Amino acid sequence: MNKILKNTVRNGDSPKLLYIMAPSYTGSTLLTYLLAMHPDIATIGELKASAMGSVDTYTCSCGTLIRECGFWRQVSEEMAQRGLPFSFENFGTHFRSKEYLCDRLLRAGIKGPLLEMLRHAGFTILPRCGKKRDRIVLQNQIIMEIVKAIQGGRVFLDGSKDPNRVAYFSSSGLWNIRVIYLIRDGRGTTNSYMRHYNVTMEIAAREWVHTHRQCDRIKEKMGDDCLTMHYEDLCRNPDDVLQRIFQFVGIDTDSISTDFRSVEHHILGNAMRMTSTSAIRIDEKWKKILTSDDLAVFKAIAGHLHTSYGYSL
Repeated sequence: MNKILKNTVRNGDSPKLLYIMAPSYTGSTLLTYLLAMHPDIATIGELKASAMGSVDTYTCSCGTLIRECGFWRQVSEEMAQRGLPFSFENFGTHFRSKEYLCDRLLRAGIKGPLLEMLRHAGFTILPRCGKKRDRIVLQNQIIMEIVKAIQGGRVFLDGSKDPNRVAYFSSSGLWNIRVIYLIRDGRGTTNSYMRHYNVTMEIAAREWVHTHRQCDRIKEKMGDDCLTMHYEDLCRNPDDVLQRIFQFVGIDTDSISTDFRSVEHHILGNAMRMTSTSAIRIDEKWKKILTSDDLAVFKAIAGHLHTSYGYSL
């Protein structure tokens, strides 16, 4: 690990990091809001901040444009005081690079042990890429510490979903990591993916399988430090699910509240962050939208994996 990273760990006391891992459109924003109600948890939602679009029109979940939000201004000022680059256009927290080879290394999906060894060797052969990875890890760490200090939490929650980030965070040795692996009925996830990206079910189903394969590899690697939860269970029994998560993380299990619109949050994520209700309902629009052909394609591509997660077809 890079020396600058080692120097940021004080007294060998690794801070707690809670990470939501899942494909897109699985309910991670809802789960983030519910977890953010716990006084020990600090979060801004998706720390990788890669899908904000135009920051001039991006609205924080508090209802203020992000450039005008007092919380985000404070984060920006704190980063400037530390002499670290930060802008609303580029948080510097996403594992990407402008250099082609480094970008390929950083973005490569989670593979089996042999290919992961080759990835590690790639960072050794190309030390500038290893330094880039370490700088991104450091950027994430500093922003986490700033947000925890402002919000008063002792556990940082990153709802970025990307399994790749778990691998980089884990290998850094900087955190005591707990991962929530959130799974949703694949037909609901792929339906949302199709509508958002205007793609076919074939593309959406293959993406769903690809992401879950990576998540499953991380789950195997993390062992007891990874807790699998289902979106449908969260919607039906949020109190029970939250209690399990709080116990898993090691924080007070009595601090449960599902009225997440009763307080102000500063959460990045999908459009759900801007809704005005705390009502929790299972989204099953896919049952009315997906055609029989769509369902047949999903079954052919993802059926086996889908049923292995406990869902019927």
